[in-house]
Formats: sequence, structure tokens, C-alpha cells
Amino acid sequence: MKKLLAIAFLSLGLATAQSIAEITRQVQANMERSPWEATVTGKVQLPDGSTQEAEFRLQVIPGKEQLARVEFKKPAALEGNFVVISDKEVWNYLFLTNQLIIQPRAKARIEGLGFNLTDLGDFEELTQRVTLRLLGEQNTPAGPAWRIGGAPKDASLGFASMEILVLKSDPRPLSITLRDSSNKVLADLNLTNFRRANLTPQTLRKRPADAEVLRRN
Repeated sequence: MKKLLAIAFLSLGLATAQSIAEITRQVQANMERSPWEATVTGKVQLPDGSTQEAEFRLQVIPGKEQLARVEFKKPAALEGNFVVISDKEVWNYLFLTNQLIIQPRAKARIEGLGFNLTDLGDFEELTQRVTLRLLGEQNTPAGPAWRIGGAPKDASLGFASMEILVLKSDPRPLSITLRDSSNKVLADLNLTNFRRANLTPQTLRKRPADAEVLRRN
């Protein structure tokens, strides 16, 4: 009897693992269909410890040479800044100083935030850097969603736990919540106005011609 129970629990564990793998596969396949953009809103904690309203536009060109752009509208400290993320490097444009800081992707983070969101537009890369588990399901205004929890494999990401809601009918992230080791919320963000868009690398890499370019290794 004990052996049968052990086999049953092992099978349940494998099924859960397979469910996470399948959800990940579905999300990545859906997000890679064509270029897309979304509005991201919510609250974020800044390096000084304050929590402020956030709003930015996320644009992604999927594929072998994936490219993403984040344009900030809020908080005020980041307004006018943008970030361009490729497979090899990250561009941080700082509006107030008119500087473009270029760093290797492995070492980069978004300037002005105390945590790393450079994988926000790449679900496959995110799953490689975070250990995921299926927490259950939840009803949302957009429809039923999977609740997925995660813990970073690398402490340099700047958060201790993550929760993502993934829409079941059109597999894509609806929201993401990041917490620190004390369970304090670092970011609580919703992805809205999702749509397929006609984006080009030239559009996503557009920057002021007179910006000072600084490379950091």
C-alpha cells in the first residue's frame, strides 16, 4: 500500500512538472507568433525604498534575434527613459542626461529600478532564470488564468519570489508580482492593451542622434 501511495505521489509530481513545462511551451509559442506590444501598469519600488505608480509600454519582436523595448511614462523619475533589450546587450537611455548606457545582457538591469526586469518580454529566458511551479488557477476579468509561482536561480535578479498570472485561452502573462525575502512587494504589474503590432528592429532601436553613448562591461 505504501509503495502504491509513493508511486501515486511521484506520478502527481511528474504531472505537475509536465504541466509547468506545457504551460511554458504554450506561452512561448503564442508570444513568438508575431511582434506584439502591451501597456504595463501598477506599482514598483524604487532604489530609495519608495513605492510609486508605474506605467510603461513594452514592445517585443520575437524570434531568433529577439528584441524588446520598454518606454517609461511613470514614475516621474523614469519618465522619458527607455530600455532596449537584445539577446546580447541592454541599452538604457537616460532622458535627463541624454546618455545611452550599453551593457552585456548578463550584467544589465533597468536603470532606476532595484530589481531586474530585463526578461519581461522573453518568457523562455525568464523560465531559465526562475524555477517555476504551478500554484493553481484564478478567475480574472480576461478569463481563467493559471497562477504560477517562482523563485530566482540567481540572487542578482533582485527579488526572492515571483507570481505570474497566465491567461489560459490566449496563453500570455496578465500580471506579475515580485517580492523580496521579507515578502514585501517590489513590483505589482498588469499587462493590458495587448495587441499584435507591425514592429521593426529600426523602430525599437530608435534613439536621439545626439545621445552620449557609454559602454560598460
